[in-house]
Parts: sequence; structure tokens; C-alpha cells
Amino acid sequence: MRVYVLRRLLGIVPTVLMITFVVFVMMRSVPGDPVVALLGDAYDEQDAIKVRASYGLDQPILVQYAIWLGKLARGDWGVSYMTGRPVLKDVLVRLPVTLELIVLSMAVALAIAVPAAIIGALRQNTWADYTATTIAMIGVSIPEFFIGVLLLLVFSIGLGGLLPSSGWTYLPGTCPTMVCGASLWGNAQHVLLPAIALGVGRAAILTRLLRASMLEVIRTEYVTTARAKGLSERPVVLKHALKNALIPTVTVMGLQVGFLIGGAIVVETLFAMPGLGTFGIDAIIARDYQQVQGFALLTALAFVVMNLVVDLTYTFLDPRIRYA
Repeated sequence: MRVYVLRRLLGIVPTVLMITFVVFVMMRSVPGDPVVALLGDAYDEQDAIKVRASYGLDQPILVQYAIWLGKLARGDWGVSYMTGRPVLKDVLVRLPVTLELIVLSMAVALAIAVPAAIIGALRQNTWADYTATTIAMIGVSIPEFFIGVLLLLVFSIGLGGLLPSSGWTYLPGTCPTMVCGASLWGNAQHVLLPAIALGVGRAAILTRLLRASMLEVIRTEYVTTARAKGLSERPVVLKHALKNALIPTVTVMGLQVGFLIGGAIVVETLFAMPGLGTFGIDAIIARDYQQVQGFALLTALAFVVMNLVVDLTYTFLDPRIRYA
């Protein structure tokens, strides 16, 4: 197992390098100039030349990428062109917000998907099954931003401001500055609507997948044997059927965690959250190459690390799976 994990960790390196190189080239290929955004429209060409030289933007793309990799190897993610702050520091400040949103949105998705899938599989072709599959189909079809707008209209406007429409309150102990507010109840109020908006679509995907997997598992011989031994329906479903049906679902969940960073861009922007989503979109709009590279690096790491975690989770769900 340790050899397998070490091999997978080493395999992360070329994958991340390829992703960051593609993003590096694409950002410098699209029209626009970060120096113009930094100096403004009424800039002097001599000043622009000096700024490009100071940031290394006058070098060939491959040379710029090699310089960025050299700094990255020393733990330096670069400095933002616009703010002058270290990119790694900005990422670490915003990371807890996005992680909390992702964890809670997946919790919302599982809270909806697991009961709906079990009911749909055990009562196939009944009104309960049709209701679950119909809701899942609707959930897949509605984008996150539209769900977020509906939630804002209902809970922030229609019900007299029951829940806040924007902003953020940090969890106790996670406040990056001395002046920001930190409150468990305030944090729960601010994160609830974004988590629901981001989790409903994932719940629909997981419901359909888990229902199909449950239908396949409950017809297997070991489930029939468990029932023949006199076990009640609850342990048969939860211990024997659900545990084995979760294997393909866990695979999709791992991929969804990576996609949630992309989905968080829309939701965090809609609810004005200070997370990685707004960090990435602001960096792209401002053409801040260093921040975009930091965002791309973190997203790539999230994908490859979650793939490894998913593969290792298989061994806990199914003891027959072993990695040599």
C-alpha cells in the first residue's frame, strides 16, 4: 500500500506540471496586457517597459514558466501584480471559506441523495421512485446560479431578510485579520444558502447514480442470502447493499469535489463570499498571471489528490480491493 501511495504521489507531479503549463500559455495568449491594467490607460511606454522587465514579462514564455517553477520549488507562488501581496498568503486566507462551502455542499448533497436513492431503489416503479427521479432530473437541469437566485428571492427578500444575501462571517479561530467578525451562528447563516445552491445539483447527480447502483446490488446473491438468514431489512439495506453500492458513487463524489471549485466561482460571486472562487474570477478579469497560476495550481492539486483519496477509500468499502 505504501509503495502504491508513493507511486501515485510521484505521478501527481507531471500531471500538475502539464496543467499549469497549459494555463500559463493560454493566459499569455489571450488579448490584453496586465501592465495596462496595472498602470491604467494613460500610461507612459517607458514606464510600461520598466514594469514588464521588473515582473519578467519581457522574457519568452518558456523562460517565464521556468522562472515560475524555480520559485515554486522554493515555496514561492509569486506576488500579485495588482495587490503586491504573496499569492500563497492570499490563497491560504481564502481556502478555509471554499473548503467549508465544499464540505457543507457535499453534506447537503448526501443528505438528499442517500435517502432518495434508497427509497427509489426499494420502491421501484412506484410514486416514491418517480418523485425521486423526477426531482433528480430537475436538479441536474437547473444551474447553480439560478438556484442561488431563487434562494435569495425567497429567504433574503421574500421572507424579510431571514438569511443574509451576501457577505461572510468567519468561524471562530479562522479570521485572517483582527477586525473581521467571527461567530458560529453568523457563519451558519451566511453559508447555508450557498451550500444549498451548490449541493442541490450534486444531490441530483448522486441520487440517480446511487439509485442505479442500489438496484443492481439488491438483486445480488449475497443480499438474497442475508435476507434468507432472517436479517431485518434495515441491516440488509444499510450494511450489505448500501456499502457496496457506494463504490461508484464515491468515484463521482471525488470528481465532484474538484468540480465544486469551479462551481464555487459562480456561487461565491453571487453571494459575495471571500473564497477561492471570487479570488480566481477576480484574477482572470484583472489578468493577474500570478494569481491565476496559483488558482490553477490549487485546482489541479485538488483533482489529483481527491482521485488518490477515492482510490484509497475503495479498500475500506470493499475488503477485496487491495493495492500491491
